Amino acid sequence: MKILLVSNGHAEDLAAAGIGAKIQNVQVKGLPLVGLGKAYDKAGIENLGIKKVLPSGGFAKEGLPYFLKDLGAGLIADLSQQIKIIKKEGKDADLLVCVGDIFLAALCGFFTGKPIIYVDGPNSVRIRKYYPIEKLILRQYCKKVIVQDQETADFLKENKIPGEYLGTWVMDYVNVTGEDFGIDKNKKVIGILPGTREEAYANLFLILEVIETLQKNYQDLIGLVAFALDIEKLKEKFKSSLWEYQESNADEQARGIIGKLIFPSGMTILIAEGKFGDVCKASKLIIGMAGIANEQAVGFGAPVVAFPGKGPQTTLRRWQEIHNITGDSMAILQGEPKEIADQIFEILNEPKRLERMSQIGIESKKDRGGIQKIADFVSNYLKVQNG
Repeated sequence: MKILLVSNGHAEDLAAAGIGAKIQNVQVKGLPLVGLGKAYDKAGIENLGIKKVLPSGGFAKEGLPYFLKDLGAGLIADLSQQIKIIKKEGKDADLLVCVGDIFLAALCGFFTGKPIIYVDGPNSVRIRKYYPIEKLILRQYCKKVIVQDQETADFLKENKIPGEYLGTWVMDYVNVTGEDFGIDKNKKVIGILPGTREEAYANLFLILEVIETLQKNYQDLIGLVAFALDIEKLKEKFKSSLWEYQESNADEQARGIIGKLIFPSGMTILIAEGKFGDVCKASKLIIGMAGIANEQAVGFGAPVVAFPGKGPQTTLRRWQEIHNITGDSMAILQGEPKEIADQIFEILNEPKRLERMSQIGIESKKDRGGIQKIADFVSNYLKVQNG
């Protein structure tokens, strides 16, 4: 039996690879439509992606300027190549597992005609109801639609769509090792999630502007970045800034710290790779400019703040959508960096609010184990189909 995994985003790649890794005695291949698909490589799953990053990072739908940039960077040619891969690999696949936007279900259903189990990553009725065309696509192509909350599953069933809630999957592929990064217990740790797409470099600079101002109120402040970008590109971008990039020493590298940023005032920002869960656990508060990573951070009990940034993933509209999932465990801030820093200062000085944000976040992701349940569902489906 053969499965083709198709995904379109960093978190979606991780989820798809996690599902594929848990399915036994089946040939599994992965096709990431956005980005490099490193999660498939790490899971030992054959990566069929074209390994190209477009300017919008997969968020062209957030506005015409982003779509036009993608168009100029070869969007049509890339999509044409991906369709060829889907048609070729889909011909041999017994089942397609799509993780991400509903666009995947439409694309794979139309060009393969094969059974699809669709894991709806971004949508929920808490954000918006499904459009009529989306409901038509789901009915037409999907054997099962696995969603991120029971309300959405119930809504789909009411509309004669095979919706199913199998618990949250976004927490399952995030490891916590207990690493404390060697940070002094008296330090106030601010976690930083710049994101995973191209816009994350510019958003990291925005976050550091906020941190610079915030440090005037906290001399014991230290920043801790959960990093999933290109470190060489980061070094290049910081050459013309006030922040000095320093290589980490052997002890720091053993802890997952791949580098440091030092401000003239002496303030330090540690850059940690492959330690996302530990960054969340170590942080008093997180400045999050990411998508699903913000949801994961609050799931660990870390209060998160977000503000409009550079690029399509960090618009006010997108934060409002994510807030419908996270509730008040994530605060949406607005204003200039100094104004944002003042708002963060106020939150940090409200212990009851921090505790409430933490509890709301933990409650929002309590039903864990979704990856294993989805993998079990896929395996059982294949067994039934195989007689």
